[in-house]
Amino acid sequence: MSKAVFAEQQLYQLLSDDPERGIDALQSQYGGMIFRIISRILPEYPEDAEEVAADVLVAAWRQVSKLSEGNRPLGAWLTVTARNRAIDRRRLLTRKQTLPLNEEVDFLVETGSSDGEDLIAELVSDMSEPDREIFLRRYYRMETAQEIGAAMGMQAHTVNVRLARGRQKLKAEYLKQMRKENGRYAQQHGIS
Repeated sequence: MSKAVFAEQQLYQLLSDDPERGIDALQSQYGGMIFRIISRILPEYPEDAEEVAADVLVAAWRQVSKLSEGNRPLGAWLTVTARNRAIDRRRLLTRKQTLPLNEEVDFLVETGSSDGEDLIAELVSDMSEPDREIFLRRYYRMETAQEIGAAMGMQAHTVNVRLARGRQKLKAEYLKQMRKENGRYAQQHGIS
């Protein structure tokens, strides 16, 4: 018996209409990917990894109306959420403040606000291919440059070059968007 594959809008509808079946469908379709991402961040905490994976599925159910209204790519949202939740759990378990991510990505991920994380997820989703796929695989799924290169038919060096350029573009766009947002906030509240 093969598992059913649902389109994103079908999953959103199923999550809204029948949350139990919707979460089961999410688990069936995306559970392996979610667990791989989390397991790479929490390899020494398998019970916690399972709990975080369940939390990600429940978070998707709780956010279903926001996700479907915003037409957010479900796979990308699940990838980002799984990674962020696993990092949060790792910090809680190890009492460390940072993970060894590249410095330029640290400042983006460590914004401390869900708005910042949402903006990053949106910017990553807006990247063109193959950069979006490379970026998601490296920084959210925690794959090595060699693994990405093998999966995408390119050399690890090429992957690293594309990652470096992608980080620069992402950082510039992030800062631009944040300046815009801060300017709008100041205007709305009469702040000079």
